[in-house]
Amino acid sequence: MTTTLLAVSAAYVVMALLLLSAGLTARYAWWIKASAIVVTSLFFVEVFFASKGLLGWPGTGALPAKFQLLWTRVVEPDLKLSNRGAIYLWVEEVDENNVPSGLPRAYRLPYSIRLADRTLKARDEIMAGHPQEGVAEDLSDATLSSLSAEGSNLQNDGGTSSEGKAEPPQGSLEPIPRVDFHPMPMPTLPPKP
Repeated sequence: MTTTLLAVSAAYVVMALLLLSAGLTARYAWWIKASAIVVTSLFFVEVFFASKGLLGWPGTGALPAKFQLLWTRVVEPDLKLSNRGAIYLWVEEVDENNVPSGLPRAYRLPYSIRLADRTLKARDEIMAGHPQEGVAEDLSDATLSSLSAEGSNLQNDGGTSSEGKAEPPQGSLEPIPRVDFHPMPMPTLPPKP
């Protein structure tokens, strides 16, 4: 991964030098040359933040719909340090036959009390030697907007409504996905002839 980052950084440096050398001798207006330099500099910053995923930082995207839970870590919120807390999951996607893909990935989820309790129980089961399967259901934008409009059904811990849908905590900007854990079923084997 480090060689990939070095190669991408070197490519941007070479492109910036080429742009600068071509821009200095070109007969463009000064504001076109200045804006080209600013845009190129902004791409350096963008590459830095976009390449964090290559370095092994946990992803914040959607969890796979069905996965094997490999390990967890729950970081409690700390109001003194303005830390909102997080739940880190190390997961491996499984296919329709319950066979893991072999590509583990780390995810960061926003903290909620109920999700933290379910996650810690799943971790205890893993420690007891019982592999755990996870099923994730992300909130769609339409669901979030309808939940925001209802307002009165929101709970402070990112729990579920009476319909069983996950809800974001009040004041949170991050939607909390609905994640359930249960014992990992055996892989489905093909029928023998």
